[in-house]
Amino acid sequence: MSLKGSQDEQQQGARSKERALSGQCGQITAANFNSTLASHELVFVNFYADWCHFSARLTPIFEAAAVLLAETLPVTASVRLARIDCVREEELTNRCGITKFPTLRLYNRGHPLRREYRGQRSVDALVSYVEKQYRSSIKTFNTIEELGAINVKRRSVIGFFESRKQPDAGVFEVLADRYKNDCDFYIRIGAKLDSVAYTQRMPTVVYRPDLARTHAADELFGGNLASPTDLEDWIYKKCVPLVRAVDFNNVEEIIEERLPLLVLFHMPHDMTSVKDYKAIVEMQLSNCSDCGRFNFVTVDGLRFQHSILHMGRTLQDMPIIAIDSLKFMFPYERFSDMYIPGHLKEFIRNFSNHQRMFTLQIKNAIEQDVSEVPPPLSTFKHLGPSKHRYTLFGHDEL
Repeated sequence: MSLKGSQDEQQQGARSKERALSGQCGQITAANFNSTLASHELVFVNFYADWCHFSARLTPIFEAAAVLLAETLPVTASVRLARIDCVREEELTNRCGITKFPTLRLYNRGHPLRREYRGQRSVDALVSYVEKQYRSSIKTFNTIEELGAINVKRRSVIGFFESRKQPDAGVFEVLADRYKNDCDFYIRIGAKLDSVAYTQRMPTVVYRPDLARTHAADELFGGNLASPTDLEDWIYKKCVPLVRAVDFNNVEEIIEERLPLLVLFHMPHDMTSVKDYKAIVEMQLSNCSDCGRFNFVTVDGLRFQHSILHMGRTLQDMPIIAIDSLKFMFPYERFSDMYIPGHLKEFIRNFSNHQRMFTLQIKNAIEQDVSEVPPPLSTFKHLGPSKHRYTLFGHDEL
């Protein structure tokens, strides 16, 4: 082997070692929190406590993922894995709204993604997640046929720009990365499409709802595209809808919000009841100031049939609407009553009275040793963050 070849190998090895070392976890404190987020495109943060068993198990996995990412991502990738000691950084922990250890949260250009990481805690899974978040979320299209082929089961935001150099296009791309887990994003660069009416004004951004699950139609952004705040507010309202579909992948995060649920149980093929439920909730309950705070959700009744049977109903009774207060369940008498103007709103308004009434009934039954049948207990309560995966704090008994 030549001396030059040996020197090249040594230099290459030194660079690899330097990259691996630089890829190892950084330690974030209140003093460097903002600067760390500002100096990296992506920062994946592990909020931990040394005394937490689950945090201790995650530490070597998280550190190994940092090293592997440093080896596999491009040299130019502005990605950092870092840890925050929540015991020492109590004020920062509270500011970030951390209520369990460990919490894994990804920051994109200084902003936390709306959804934290709740997947498998393995090196491969963490690396795969960060690599996916690093990749651009925007799909490019050119033709009217490609526009028509957009998945009608998913929410989409579509941007039409004459050039990628336009500041508006840059704002769109930043927000696409921020909300990539809530909507699909598409972009077309070039002149207007004569056959598409809303491209007669360029640039323009359009929201296309999940047409298979809603009666809504395409909606044009009417605000100022040069204002990141205006566009983000609009995207948030569209991509984080009032009524959400719940499955076992996202139920934990919804239960963690600790709000009562208004649930529609439906058969998997029954999209008509889903569309009608969404439309009525949006019309009657979106601005109901005296209805209280709720999460409005739809669920596949076959997957959540335990909840249906628990209420004394059967699968043949679907579609079924019920409130799950995360303590008790209160079924709506008949799904068809939803179509009576104001009926569902009245059910929601009476909910707090129902709660007080049932609580008093149960208390009296216990004191008087009377055989009083309480409402069915919540089934969704048990689908929140598990004590077998997290050390929970700030989680009062529901």
